[in-house]
Amino acid sequence: MFRLPSPAVDALPAQKTYEQFFFVQKYAFATVGIDPTSLKRTICRPLFLALPLVAIMTVLGPAFLYAGTCAVDLNEVAKILTPILQCILAIVKITLFVAQRKEIVQLVRKVWYWNLEANIEELKILSEENRYDQRITGFYYCSVIVSGTMATLLPFIIAGFFAWKGQSFWLSLHPPFKGVYLMDIHETYIGFIFAFVWDVLAIYCAVNASLAIDSLFSWFMRNIVALYRILELRFRMTAKSNALNEYTEEQFKKAIGECVKYHVRVINLTESFNEVYKNIVFFKFLISCVQIAFIVFQFPNTKEMATHMMNVSFMISLSTQLMLYCHGGQKIKDMSTSINSTIYECFQWSDISVNSKKLLLLPMIRSQKPCYFTGIFFVADLNLFVWVFKSAGSFLTMMLSMYQEDD
Repeated sequence: MFRLPSPAVDALPAQKTYEQFFFVQKYAFATVGIDPTSLKRTICRPLFLALPLVAIMTVLGPAFLYAGTCAVDLNEVAKILTPILQCILAIVKITLFVAQRKEIVQLVRKVWYWNLEANIEELKILSEENRYDQRITGFYYCSVIVSGTMATLLPFIIAGFFAWKGQSFWLSLHPPFKGVYLMDIHETYIGFIFAFVWDVLAIYCAVNASLAIDSLFSWFMRNIVALYRILELRFRMTAKSNALNEYTEEQFKKAIGECVKYHVRVINLTESFNEVYKNIVFFKFLISCVQIAFIVFQFPNTKEMATHMMNVSFMISLSTQLMLYCHGGQKIKDMSTSINSTIYECFQWSDISVNSKKLLLLPMIRSQKPCYFTGIFFVADLNLFVWVFKSAGSFLTMMLSMYQEDD
């Protein structure tokens, strides 16, 4: 059983009702030697990060060389490049995280300490949103693990099928990533075992790097949504207290001012998170378009049932991954603009002084401009989810026409 690293010197304070919801993220990062909550010891197990990262980088060369030798067979190229693109994406994600680890860890800690300030009612909102995140990331975790396991076992299944057809099991057996190597890996068992284990390390890195970065994104998203819901709750409670004449004019202004400050904090947090994640989002959606096209292209052109099962599993993981980003971005966009209607609906405007109305106009005006999560050139929302599949369909059409011309 994999053990989590021992707590860092600057470990976050425990919160029993909340800490359990961060388990998937913490576990996924621990598998690649990272503690996303510690500033002093972010890379807590360097070997856990370095060895799989070197493995995933070194499988790219042989794989691209093999793809070059199969350039005339577009279906074979699609089979090779589908997992290789995921490896490239994993390298980009983990590299960008390491480069910006200080900023990302500071945001994690800021959200954590901020949530410790929540009262009982606010904690219910936080628990509800994090419980939702736990279910989604739990499903995503299972789907990615299944895809990684199938990628590891698929060579044996295919070799077994050819052996059943009367061909050599040994010569039909290939590592998870087919490649052009410096030696014939089928000459000795040691050479094949080394290549196979090295590929498994690459799969390990691709799986866990994706799980870590994507699940952390989902955790941020759900907590920012919770903070917007808490802001709405505070405005409603302020309006209710004022309607019951529990505030003097000065107390009412002070309560509104506290809500406005909270609003500004949430907006700043959203913008800071967007700043550190926008490059990851950009590469994620750019590569996903090509991946989807490659996967769908294989369905009518591949006969092996095991390959189809692998591609279905991969497509489920990929679609879930895309939805984590798009649904979260859409939710933030909607929640940031809903503040305007919440303020308008919950206050008795005829009973409020002119000065208090002016204070309330500040968050109302600001919330008319939605907060976005971007991928440099595009906004992460449900429209982007549709755009990815449309773009993949266009690329797929081009591939099919090229394949038919070759035939």
